Amino acid sequence: MDIPDLARSKALNNIPPRKLQEALEAIKNSQEEVSIQNVKLIAVNRYTESNIPLEYWTLKMDRDFKGDSRLLAKYDEYVADLKNSYINGSSICFAGGHGLGKTMTICCILKKASQKGYSCLYTTLSDIVSVLTSGNGEEKYLARRELALVDFLAIDEFDSRFMPSENAADLYARSLESVFRTRSQNKLPTLMGTNSPNPVESFTGPLKASIDSLMKGYIKVFSVSPGKDFRKERAQ
Repeated sequence: MDIPDLARSKALNNIPPRKLQEALEAIKNSQEEVSIQNVKLIAVNRYTESNIPLEYWTLKMDRDFKGDSRLLAKYDEYVADLKNSYINGSSICFAGGHGLGKTMTICCILKKASQKGYSCLYTTLSDIVSVLTSGNGEEKYLARRELALVDFLAIDEFDSRFMPSENAADLYARSLESVFRTRSQNKLPTLMGTNSPNPVESFTGPLKASIDSLMKGYIKVFSVSPGKDFRKERAQ
């Protein structure tokens, strides 16, 4: 049975078209064998569709990761049997300070999943709030649908500082509750990254309790050990 294509939200995609074109041209103009070029072209197109930030396209966990060693172990465990992780809807919230490797771990998991043919989406709380509060009707519909139904969803920067107002928090919470409920019921994996020890602190009232309950039953929190800022070390 053919799996119908998932309608993708352009409003949730931030890959610069010129950067994508440059990456594709660099592969085509390389001296590598055509078969290798084709593999790389497919990968780049899948990374773009998944909205994986360009800086992570060429990074590899076993070669480039310098953060919390437990994160590397969790990555290896998760991707060792990616099909099983998908079937079980294995969902994780990586919680810890800045520059400890949370985003790289999430993006590398998505890269593996996209290479296996799963639909993936990397996004941030800020981008979701922006679409749900400022987008037109079609943009909001496509965003909610993709967030709820994509095979592997990653929501990064899940922190209170990206809530511009109480009204925005309430609107986002209602939409998020629906997304989490749909994904939980359908056993769809969700990966999250947060600098906060309590990801639901942004919300208030009954919605906070509902989302907190959904997340506790659906998403396991993985606390990242404090350490040096991985991004600063990598930039040196």
